[in-house]
Amino acid sequence: MATRSNSSVVVQVRSFQPEDLQQLLAASESPCVSIYLGTHRKHPEWKQDPVRFKSLLGQVEAEIASRHPSREGSGILAPLRRLLDDEEPWQHSLEGLAAFASPSLSSAFRVPIPVPEMIVVGDTFHTKPLFRFLRSNSRYYALAVSQNAVNLYHGSSFGAERVNLSGLPTDLTAALGVTAVDEYERGLAAHSGGPAGRIVHGRGPGKEDQKETLMKFFRAIDKGLHESLRDERVPLILAAVKYYHPIYREANTYPHLLEEGLEGNFERVSGDVIHAGAWPIVARQSERRAAEWVERYRALASKGLAVEGVESVASATVQGRIRCVLVSEDGSSRGRLDRATGEVTWGSEAGAMETDLLDDIGEEAWKRGAEIYVLPPALLPTSSPIAAVLRF
Repeated sequence: MATRSNSSVVVQVRSFQPEDLQQLLAASESPCVSIYLGTHRKHPEWKQDPVRFKSLLGQVEAEIASRHPSREGSGILAPLRRLLDDEEPWQHSLEGLAAFASPSLSSAFRVPIPVPEMIVVGDTFHTKPLFRFLRSNSRYYALAVSQNAVNLYHGSSFGAERVNLSGLPTDLTAALGVTAVDEYERGLAAHSGGPAGRIVHGRGPGKEDQKETLMKFFRAIDKGLHESLRDERVPLILAAVKYYHPIYREANTYPHLLEEGLEGNFERVSGDVIHAGAWPIVARQSERRAAEWVERYRALASKGLAVEGVESVASATVQGRIRCVLVSEDGSSRGRLDRATGEVTWGSEAGAMETDLLDDIGEEAWKRGAEIYVLPPALLPTSSPIAAVLRF
């Protein structure tokens, strides 16, 4: 993230997080540049991505010169142009890249979903493709814990990748300054199907002492996760030996840790291994949760605590009354949402400000703490492409 002078800013391409959306939605000095590019995970396909990105930067500079002649596009875009000087970010791409620049901000994110190739130059950043990612039902985190390694993975239906968090302890020694107490862990790992850890000879601590040490370790991990996950509402799956699960749950404060986890030693595994175990759990949990909200809608509709239709849901959203939004995965309603009043202007009457109202409503509901489920039309409880359960 950059502020003010862009002359020497170096942008680090990183995984997109919810707090990043909040920053992008905040007012920023115009012109605000948004660039979306579909990218490739594998060689040699990824070689074409920086070439296409360079072309998009050229289009943006021409757009700034046309619409904002008092602004120097090359200065605003300088941090993003530096991405062309390094192959490393492109070698670790996912399905999409989202890049943003203004006179006071520069950011770039990799996202695990396809995004439309586009440039947008306006008074605010264009965040809808990112919001579609955040509102999807398929995101999750997996926390792999052993005494020798702590790794957090960010996953979706497309796979999982490791997330580097500066506040997360790397192992037991880093967290507490004590040596491993893993004799008991190794025995449990062997009995739960995971590979055994390193061999340590000699007598280990008693079970109660070991549990207390692990509890301190897990609390340090939970504290490290708090800053990064505090704005998240997606599932967290624990991947650890069986003995760790009840102890970690006692230390945990993240409200979306799933009851079902992965058992075994996941100390040195790839994101593909994590995803193979985690994705079926996430899919089942999401299906159950969505079905529960659909049933709540049906039960509450006759009591005035559920509404359907774009205008009704938009009004309730701006009033802060929405608990959960159910939206069609392939629906679209064109128009403009007044985000202050909830008033909807339809179709051509919205003119150049026309957008997808389902995205706009979902974005406003998400900012106000609502749950959002994107469902096939056949699973929606109404014929409308959007419905909601109300708080009051």
